[in-house]
Amino acid sequence: MKSFSFRLESILGYRSYLEKNAQKNLLIAMNECRTLEREIEVLSKKRFDIAGEISLETVKGIDVWQYEFYTYFLQKLERDLKAANDGLKDAKGNVKKKETELKKESIKKKSLETLKDLQQNRYIRSMEKEEQKALDELAVLRRGRI
Repeated sequence: MKSFSFRLESILGYRSYLEKNAQKNLLIAMNECRTLEREIEVLSKKRFDIAGEISLETVKGIDVWQYEFYTYFLQKLERDLKAANDGLKDAKGNVKKKETELKKESIKKKSLETLKDLQQNRYIRSMEKEEQKALDELAVLRRGRI
C-alpha cells in the first residue's frame, strides 16, 4: 500500500510561514503599543510631579524666570504627552490591522489543512475498501480450492 501524499503540501508549508510571520508582526505591534503606554505613564507622572513642585515653589516665593522655566517645561511635557497619545492611537489601529491580517492568514492555512484531512480520510477509506476487496477475493479463492 502506497502512503498518502498531499500535492499542496508545499503551499501548506508556505501558509504556515505566512501565519507565523503575521503572528510576529502582531507581537511587534503590541510591544510598540505597550512601550507607548509606559511612556505616557512616565510623562504623566513627571507632569504631576512638576506641577507639585511649582505649587510648592509658588508658596515659598519663586522668581519669574524660574516660573517661566517650569511653565515651558510643563508645556513641553504636554506636547510630548499629546504626541505619545497620538502615537498610541495609531499603534492601536496598527494592532487591529495586524490582528485582521493574522486572522486572514489563519483561515487560509486552516482551509488547506481541512482539505488535506478530507483527502487523507478519503484515501484511507479507499485503501480500506481495496484491502477488503483483496481479502474477499482471497477468501473466495480458498473456498474454491476446498
